[in-house]
Amino acid sequence: MRNKRLNLFLVSLMLLAVLAACGDPTATTAPAATTTAAPVATKAATTAPTTTVVATTTAATTTAAPAATTAAAATTAASGGNKTFILVPKALGIPYFDTANKGAQEAAKELGVTVTYQGPATADATQQIQLLNSLIAQKVSGLAISADDADALVPVGKTAIEQKIPVVSWDSNIAPGGRQIHINQANAEDIGRGQIQLISKLIGGKGKIAILSATSTAPNQNTWIGFMKDELKKPENAGLELVATVYGDDQDEKSYTEAQGLMKTYPDLKGIISPTTVGIAASGRAVTDAKKIGQVIVTGLGTPNQMRNFVKSGAAPAFALWNPGDLGYLSIYALNAISTGQIQGKAGETFKAGKLGSYTIDKDGVVLLGKPTVFDASNIDTFNF
Repeated sequence: MRNKRLNLFLVSLMLLAVLAACGDPTATTAPAATTTAAPVATKAATTAPTTTVVATTTAATTTAAPAATTAAAATTAASGGNKTFILVPKALGIPYFDTANKGAQEAAKELGVTVTYQGPATADATQQIQLLNSLIAQKVSGLAISADDADALVPVGKTAIEQKIPVVSWDSNIAPGGRQIHINQANAEDIGRGQIQLISKLIGGKGKIAILSATSTAPNQNTWIGFMKDELKKPENAGLELVATVYGDDQDEKSYTEAQGLMKTYPDLKGIISPTTVGIAASGRAVTDAKKIGQVIVTGLGTPNQMRNFVKSGAAPAFALWNPGDLGYLSIYALNAISTGQIQGKAGETFKAGKLGSYTIDKDGVVLLGKPTVFDASNIDTFNF
């Protein structure tokens, strides 16, 4: 009997020990999690103003990357700190958009905000929409988007706006309803007509020409091409014949192949207009590799650094562009102006954009950066972007 009582006493002690072991981790783990998480968010918030780029190349990492940024943004917002804006290009890995990001980062430092750079791996509206839905779910402070498809992005842009996330499109327009302001790099008519005027001058006003565009749905490209075709109807351009419009999807290899195909299909082709930085460089390389410098002239829209050798070799004697760095810079200033309540995106409103000065929103909700510059051998070495 005595042994039985002793055994019951020992069993009771063991049960108490087990219950104590189950309870302690809960009590100690909770403070540990709080202690660990808080410094991470605080550190991110502290370093946010000097953050350069969070560039994602796949859907999986795109979703993950903003999460840390959003955590930092939430922490700083609680203490009246920084906003986190996302600069979204048509696709990553394109020098033109990388230059725009540099301007956006300059604006971010001046404004004391964080700008991360995220986009789809390829210029694809479906991928872009998936990314934007992820960013909206993370409640970022604002979106600046170069649209892969003007109409397809309206619903996702509208969703962001309804959730109090400002939306600015830049470079390539989101149709009204899906953005509050569009930052236009230059007047679309000036760009389109100017491309025809430039190719006409370069080939002597006579010959077959072709257009190598980005994607078939890119709104800015299609608008420019529309003005190009209208310009070709003028009597002074009667000697020019547009034989084809092809699409390289803003991919270097495909654009190169399309340029090669144009020269093979039209052996007497005189000129290629490529109003895309990827396409114009690929066309210049295709003409060079085909040993047709002087026979086929390339022009379009490009950056000085990527086109310098083609200008000097004669493959692309002249081309046009605005400064994409200024475009990214202006986009972030516009986004910040909406986010801070300075403007609502209505016609007639004005806002200041740092070194670029003041801008006014027109009746279509568009802000114009300025006129494009023509680059040739006389001035190209004075530019570095």
